[in-house]
Amino acid sequence: MSDVSIYCPYCHRYTSLTVAPTIVDYAGRHLEANVVYTDPRNDSEWWIGICNSCKEAVLVHSRNGYSPRISPDPLPSPTDERIPDPMKSDLVEAKMCFAAHAFRGCAMMARRAVQSTCIDKGANKNNQLVTQLEELRSKGVITQELASWGHSVRWIGNDAAHPDSSKVEEKDADDILKLAEEFLRVIYVTPQIAKEQAGKRGPARQDGRKNEKK
Repeated sequence: MSDVSIYCPYCHRYTSLTVAPTIVDYAGRHLEANVVYTDPRNDSEWWIGICNSCKEAVLVHSRNGYSPRISPDPLPSPTDERIPDPMKSDLVEAKMCFAAHAFRGCAMMARRAVQSTCIDKGANKNNQLVTQLEELRSKGVITQELASWGHSVRWIGNDAAHPDSSKVEEKDADDILKLAEEFLRVIYVTPQIAKEQAGKRGPARQDGRKNEKK
């Protein structure tokens, strides 16, 4: 059993889970143990997890190579408030889809978040995403690396949207959800952090050269 941490569906905090203690009455004795039920047929484990913050219980199904399944569904990770709408709403919906194991929906909404960002940053809204990414790259709005992240999201998002394409597995959805969020963070959050820090130092130091110590 590996360590599991979640955004608790009860207290809304990010916390690790502890295996619930179980009292067993056997031959007149009370034995206390942490019980994990294993299924050797598919190398999986079932156990009751206790939130280390609020002490509420969830059911955990762990299986090697897959993210643990939690019931009730844990909350998705919070989305930075500095990401504007509709990009933020698209990303939040992608996270909700992933939390509900709707991996195709997650991939499609992650793709939409990236395309919404391209349009917000000046790409022609009538073009396809592949063209929009290259348009922003050629104008210097995004780097080649950011464009490659966007294309990875686009490929899996396309698979999710077309019935004759590859199935979107949990790992695929998890990967492009992370890529899409980092894409938005680099474009919206990082510049805002830099702007906020520069504002704390006043106009005399905002260009990074004035008043520097020799």
